[in-house]
Amino acid sequence: MLPMRLFASRLFPFAWLAVVLAGPAARAADDTANEPVLSRCLVSLIDQAKVPAREAGVLVELKIREGQVVGKEELIARIDDSQPRAEKKKVQAELDQAKAKAASDVDKRYSVAAEGVAEMAFLKAKKSHEAVQGAVTEVERERLRLEWEKTKLQIEQADLERKLSGLAANAKEVEVEATDIAIERRRITSPLDGEVVEVFPHLGEWMQPGDPLALVVRTDKLRVEGYVDASKWDPETVRDRPVTVTVSLAGDRKETFKGRIIFVNPRVESGGDYRVWAEVSNRREKDSETWILRPGQTATMQIHSSAEPLAARR
Repeated sequence: MLPMRLFASRLFPFAWLAVVLAGPAARAADDTANEPVLSRCLVSLIDQAKVPAREAGVLVELKIREGQVVGKEELIARIDDSQPRAEKKKVQAELDQAKAKAASDVDKRYSVAAEGVAEMAFLKAKKSHEAVQGAVTEVERERLRLEWEKTKLQIEQADLERKLSGLAANAKEVEVEATDIAIERRRITSPLDGEVVEVFPHLGEWMQPGDPLALVVRTDKLRVEGYVDASKWDPETVRDRPVTVTVSLAGDRKETFKGRIIFVNPRVESGGDYRVWAEVSNRREKDSETWILRPGQTATMQIHSSAEPLAARR
């Protein structure tokens, strides 16, 4: 048997190596132990919208139900838009008429031809008078000259009428756009990606501007709010840091979620804590439309203050 001193000397390099290898893990464990862990944090909504009607009318289409997932700008309801659609047809016909009139140069071409004939008639009368005094009376010559001047003005009038027709077409285009807006305002869309949690009216009811139609909440991102001890952790040690949120579910099941500190309240509460909240990415139950993280739950949030701050996502 080796003497104890010799055995210890031979064992020492391996023990030293074990300490060296365990060093980073031990330091990481110490860093984690020094990170703030907030208990009884509140899970709440970040975005929600009570979608209103924008125009008065009968609700003729209702495409949603409570619990339905909707996308941003998705059509969820429609108010009767038969009147603005009929108005659009009328204005569109007037626009087509004004455009056709503005594009036509028939009046100008006729005026140019008439001006040439009038000029010829006047010059011929003038030449006849010069050849034979009294062959064409002065009154007749003045009448022909006036007719010639009139045809010149008719050319200018044709240009003016064509310009006015173009302006009228522009005005009708604005009216068509106004009817499109009136139709669009009767289409009610979701302002955000989320879930319908409440539908207020029924199909066929009369809606007034501002009447609520549905409550849509965003469920893919949620807020987790808690309080940090100001005597242990400064705001800069938690700002923009990643977090791990743990919630307890039925059947002693626990689920974790990742997120980032979004807000740090500059004011310290009377108890010596300051409020922070994180934005956390939610996920659904496997093979289900049900979200795991729900508003109103309580959770535990660990702020990884030893990690580098995360950049804001655009």
